[in-house]
Amino acid sequence: MRPNYAIQIAALPDERLEAFVYDWLANRTREYHSHERWSGAGDMGRDVVGYVTSKRHEGEWHNYQCKQLLVRLSETAAFVELGKIFMHAANGKYSLPGAYYFVAPRGVVRNVQGFIAHPERFRRAFLERWDTIIASRLVENATVTLNDEIRNAISSFDFERIYSFDAVRLVGDPFAKPALVHWFNDDPGPAPVGVAPADLQREEAVYVGQLMDLYAQRSGETFEGADEVLEHADWGSHLRNQRTRFFEAAEFDRYYRDSTPPDYLITFKDELYHGVADIHADAHKDGLERVTKVLAQAASVLPSGVLGRHARVPVKQGVCHHFANEGRLPWKR
Repeated sequence: MRPNYAIQIAALPDERLEAFVYDWLANRTREYHSHERWSGAGDMGRDVVGYVTSKRHEGEWHNYQCKQLLVRLSETAAFVELGKIFMHAANGKYSLPGAYYFVAPRGVVRNVQGFIAHPERFRRAFLERWDTIIASRLVENATVTLNDEIRNAISSFDFERIYSFDAVRLVGDPFAKPALVHWFNDDPGPAPVGVAPADLQREEAVYVGQLMDLYAQRSGETFEGADEVLEHADWGSHLRNQRTRFFEAAEFDRYYRDSTPPDYLITFKDELYHGVADIHADAHKDGLERVTKVLAQAASVLPSGVLGRHARVPVKQGVCHHFANEGRLPWKR
């Protein structure tokens, strides 16, 4: 049975929740140029920030306000946290965020959920309740008046882009998978099986070209292209096997690149490289013997960690073809 990671997230101390959210945002690479933690005294209503562009706070940015509470986030707390953003934006400390996320592992109260679901109602309530529940809670021992600058900030902010994440939604977010692996040793499961396309792809041209040269070297024949090799009585099945392995490794790479922290794949490949490098460097009667012995050695290498546990033999052998493609361990020397 898979552990209940939502419960574990809800048990994190405040600072650790912010660190978890920071790791979560590190994987939202399609959305953010970079991200940063602003937690602690003087954070001006920001905990973790995702910058959409290199302009950072001078461009579009998103705010992730982390609230690790024993109960659900209250209506007053939600209004006050948002009020800090409007106050500081009105004072020129930063531009208004393009989106605002409440990260509250135990969720938000029903009224806050209702406001998020009705953006314009949320905006009206914000203006109506400024004097009663917001103004006196933004700055210690002071009351912040709803001046024209703050009113304009509230009017121009897109309330449709306020969201909430509880622990269950966090666990279910696909971008959170690498953080779950890193923080709680979650098992991302096996990668899908890779399938070699019928036609030769540009991404495999280097290692296939090297293999074609090795076939020619051993047989004394000349091949005009990969299609000719694939129809060859001796080399056709061999090349088909290598292409299968190459795409098994490519699918493995894609899957774990999205579901584990970046260093997991780096470590896996480094361990596999060192497991076969000496065999690759040995003297061999020809290049094909080098290929055969390196692939046999790769099959027996047992990389550490969760990726090593899920690396099938064709995957490990296919990674060697990727090494050849990259020039790290070329088949033709």
